[in-house]
Amino acid sequence: NSAEKLPFFLPSWTAMYVVNTFILVWVLVVGFGLGGWASMTNFIKQVDTFGLFAKCYQCPPPASATAH
Repeated sequence: NSAEKLPFFLPSWTAMYVVNTFILVWVLVVGFGLGGWASMTNFIKQVDTFGLFAKCYQCPPPASATAH
């Protein structure tokens, strides 16, 4: 007899371990796998549109932009 009782919808501890293993695999595949893939594709898209770094920080504006 265990101190913790099983939920009424699970017939045995083996079923509880199967459910927990399924949840663990789901979190690893969907959470880290698809989440990491989505993050990387978003990062790559942002690098393609903006660039990895700005061309120049705190640079004076070009001469053609200041002369009117």
